[in-house]
Amino acid sequence: MNAAQNRAFEWVSQDLQPFILGFFVVLALTRFFSLLWPKYRVLGRVSCEDRFNEPITRLWNTVRIAIFQTRILNETGSGWMHALIFWGFLVLLVRALWFFFIGFFPTVEFSVGGMATPYALLKDLFVVLVSLAATYALYRRLIAKPERLTLSVEGIVILSLILLIMVSDALFDAGWQARNPQVLLSGIWVGRSVAPMLQVLGSDVVVHIHNLAYWTHIVCVLYFLTLLPNSKHLHIITSIPNVFFSRIPEVGNGLHRIDFEDEEQESFGVSQIDEFSWKKLLDLHSCTECGRCDVVCPALASGKPLSPKQLTVDLRDQLNRQTPYLLSDNLEQSSAPVLLGGVINDETLWSCTTCGACEEECPVMIEYVNKVVDLRRGLVLTENRYPDEFVNAFKSLETQSNPWGFGRNTRSDWAKELDVKIWDKDNPTEYLYFVGCNGAFDERGKKIAKAVVHSLKSAGVDFSILGNDEGCTGDPARRAGNEYLFDLLASRNAELFKEKSIIKIVTHCPHCFNSLKNEYSEFGVELDVIHHSELLAHLVKNGKGIGEGKDPGNVVYHDSCYLGRHNKIYDAPREMVAHSSKSGKVLDVDASRERGTCCGAGGGRFLLEEKTGSRMSHQRVDQLMESNPDTIAVSCPFCILMLEDALKAKNLQDTVKVKDISELASEA
Repeated sequence: MNAAQNRAFEWVSQDLQPFILGFFVVLALTRFFSLLWPKYRVLGRVSCEDRFNEPITRLWNTVRIAIFQTRILNETGSGWMHALIFWGFLVLLVRALWFFFIGFFPTVEFSVGGMATPYALLKDLFVVLVSLAATYALYRRLIAKPERLTLSVEGIVILSLILLIMVSDALFDAGWQARNPQVLLSGIWVGRSVAPMLQVLGSDVVVHIHNLAYWTHIVCVLYFLTLLPNSKHLHIITSIPNVFFSRIPEVGNGLHRIDFEDEEQESFGVSQIDEFSWKKLLDLHSCTECGRCDVVCPALASGKPLSPKQLTVDLRDQLNRQTPYLLSDNLEQSSAPVLLGGVINDETLWSCTTCGACEEECPVMIEYVNKVVDLRRGLVLTENRYPDEFVNAFKSLETQSNPWGFGRNTRSDWAKELDVKIWDKDNPTEYLYFVGCNGAFDERGKKIAKAVVHSLKSAGVDFSILGNDEGCTGDPARRAGNEYLFDLLASRNAELFKEKSIIKIVTHCPHCFNSLKNEYSEFGVELDVIHHSELLAHLVKNGKGIGEGKDPGNVVYHDSCYLGRHNKIYDAPREMVAHSSKSGKVLDVDASRERGTCCGAGGGRFLLEEKTGSRMSHQRVDQLMESNPDTIAVSCPFCILMLEDALKAKNLQDTVKVKDISELASEA
């Protein structure tokens, strides 16, 4: 092809280019929005949930977590890989728009040189970094194959498209530089480096390579767009809003009271996919299937049939199957399998300890615990189906206000010889010590309650107890899905607190602490609740009389899920352990603080036998024993029971002791 033919070809190409490009753009956008629109409509039809409070905090969380990728960067290697691809996506978005601009206006003098040099340098840097990251991602999928990843053709196609977009970007710049050797652009350093290799091929070939690079880039971007709505890569669109609408504040489980007086409500909890709120459905569309949640799940690690990732994927698939039926009043009910007992097995739900490890690890802030509890509510309240162990527990909670059937008139017997005041509305103490069911009835729990009393007295704290008037907070009922029973118990307690003018409460049980602090406001009572570790640590800092106790030797601290992850209290108990130890040191293992592993008691599971796989408490003890401790310090009575049982099973009960922080302090 001679020079005249080249010019004629380019003129024809420029003349037709906007129409060809326009056709592809309309085609791609039509498919993209036709697939995305039904998903958006479903979100608008399900139940509402207020996620618009504290907009400044939400914006900061979005910048910190979604833009800066702080959660992903907790993991080396693959964390940086995903972060670089995401940041490259943001940087190269401007470049993609520029490609479309010159496509629609080919006669405008807007060459590569029209880009600002700083942006061109940054763009080329990310072309290289994203190419390396995508290559590493392909290596992980095709060769390394980590167990947590969902290996699919779709993932390989997406990564291949990303590489093609990067290569075509560089070739486009190289072609431009080869065709314009008289203009040296320092900004496009990748294209400028490749240009000499293209020049040896001749001007005709360079023209074709330049045009091919452009159209490859355009087609790959548009094809990528059409793949998003029906793939896991929809998270590219939904993850940022999902982070923005994540739970504020990040404490508790985000569970809310059910209106049982609503006569129009035919079912309670979730037994069908459209009974989830819009935010919970947005969660499903935001899953990246990265498997980080699976890695930290104690239930999955112990052989239970619970994979947080698979639970989310199964719910998402059910949502996609049901979408046409949810949006149409004329179509008959879908032939898709039922949700409870079909898509999601009962044992999957009962395996969860509601520890929140999956939520702590999720890079896009998906909430798992409230969905599990919603589904349990559906099983208990709508399907009337739950483990046999809960039958007596629910009955005992309703009649005796504790899950073990002890008479409620014996609730204060543990304190008979301790000279503890009973709350007097007319002569109130500064604090009400809320003991909880474990401290009142369990033999090991009573020792903890007595140690708390001893520590508070020795520090001069003015406190009293409710005695036999105290009732269960309802935590085990709520976590087990019996929201009606929780509502009954919480309502009783809330009325009692209001009647007796109780505001300031101290409790040693993280489960009682979490319920009273985070969940009782919906029952019309605002409580100032503090965990005993916080109060004791505060007293020590202010020179109150809690002396150093018997040296516990090497102490490793085990984080309770409901004190740590769910309420972000990590330092106070460690300060008390350090104060009680002559060395002043507290040992930690890798799985601690935010990444602490559950003992297996949470989510009402302390009432259930572990019939599948190994015991979660055993794997937690194995982790803690890595530090060679003499004492395992704990700030939760249920953790103590689980860990002591595990030590006995491993014949370590004479070697290692498990003690509450109040017991360490009271041994002074």
